[in-house]
Amino acid sequence: MKKIIYSSLLILFIWNGSKALAQSDMISYGLNKTLPQANNLNPAILPDYKFSFGLPGLSGFHINTAQNFTNLELLNTKDEDGSLNSNNILSAIKRNNRISSNNNINLFHLGIRGLTSYTAVSINTRTTARVSLPREFFQFAVLGNASDELKDGLLDLNRFSTKLMGYTEIGVSHGREILGGKMTAGIRIKYLIGHGYADIKNFDARLRTYGNKDFRGDSLAIDVNQFDIRTAGIAASVSDEDFESDDIRSSVLSNGGFGLDLGATYEFSRKIRFFASLNDLGFINWNSQYATKLAVPSFQYNFSGIDVVELINGEDISVINDFDSVINDLEIAETTDESFATSLTARIYAGASYQLSRRQTASAILYSELYRGTLIPAFTGMYNFQAGTFFNFAFSATLMNGRVNNFGTGVTLNLVPFQIVLATNDLLSIVNPMQGRAVDFRFGINHTFGNVNKGKTRAKKNSKNTIDTIDLGID
Repeated sequence: MKKIIYSSLLILFIWNGSKALAQSDMISYGLNKTLPQANNLNPAILPDYKFSFGLPGLSGFHINTAQNFTNLELLNTKDEDGSLNSNNILSAIKRNNRISSNNNINLFHLGIRGLTSYTAVSINTRTTARVSLPREFFQFAVLGNASDELKDGLLDLNRFSTKLMGYTEIGVSHGREILGGKMTAGIRIKYLIGHGYADIKNFDARLRTYGNKDFRGDSLAIDVNQFDIRTAGIAASVSDEDFESDDIRSSVLSNGGFGLDLGATYEFSRKIRFFASLNDLGFINWNSQYATKLAVPSFQYNFSGIDVVELINGEDISVINDFDSVINDLEIAETTDESFATSLTARIYAGASYQLSRRQTASAILYSELYRGTLIPAFTGMYNFQAGTFFNFAFSATLMNGRVNNFGTGVTLNLVPFQIVLATNDLLSIVNPMQGRAVDFRFGINHTFGNVNKGKTRAKKNSKNTIDTIDLGID
């Protein structure tokens, strides 16, 4: 039983630790010509800098969290009596309420650009989290167990799920122009080091409430079918009763995997360009020494109510003892020393851009990710203004999580040899936190040198176009 408690607390700890982080990184895609880390989104993107690198603590981080069902303003609404307006809250709750988190810390980046190619090495530590909460969770919390508004008094909780994972990726990418420069193709190969994993799968539970007039018996009846809890890496080692501090290092370094990113761009005409990338195809194999699976069997529990005053005074704690007895009597099947593999959450970017002028571009980008068989999409319209490698500005409007007013903005400012990056995919949550549903912020400082386009321009101006007169753009 201690394992379940530890695992549950760990899931909450990991989630709260990454909670200030999860939507797609659209704005970085818009800054792709001057932001070296944009190559992580599409290995076919060839930044304009001849040489760039970033160091730990400087090259930046991306903090991102998002949910699709409420905001602070809604939680502060009052009814005519001055009480919390629960009807407004429930009307905003969806059938599936999702909270997602993506956190990325760039530990190292090195990029080298030629006239027709780009090669990069990067190290990133990433944390991802996905939680799905059924509407019934909120109905029970707001309406209580004696409301006629609860359909048949039966709450179906089987859409609840959670998945949390932390890992470091070491990637090498190469992109190159082909078809005479009309197309670029790129690939990134990544070695993955898994740090921690926690997952609740196959959760199937129902809660019978007093709200159903046809129900005669106890106030609450809980019916839970068998479900699994899986932990690995740090998550499993910490939940082990024989845990020692040295186990953390061993559990982190013993989990390996591989990932793959693919990308391409195509210049349809002088003004129109198409692009697409498929990211995070891969897996992590969790070492058997630090992997645990708990199979919690089916159980039922009937709760007939308590006298709160007596409970506070310690006069009647039988209900606590009864529930504790039910849990302790469960024959939980624990499986250890069996390795297992988990896949990454694959992401897809696809879109097109139109060259409005020499320095201005408009783009449309479609993003989607697949989570537990559900495709979660987002669509972004982007405006970009670029003044060489010195200054790049992007502004976006994204339809995601049921919202059409999800605005983002970002800039890169090159103060040779330093480049400052500031960006957010959800500007509203910064300027008006009461209406925001996400927290998203990117900051970093890169070291950048040279502009490959200067060499290209000088080469085009030279009519002879010989090997002696073409400037290759290398100082």
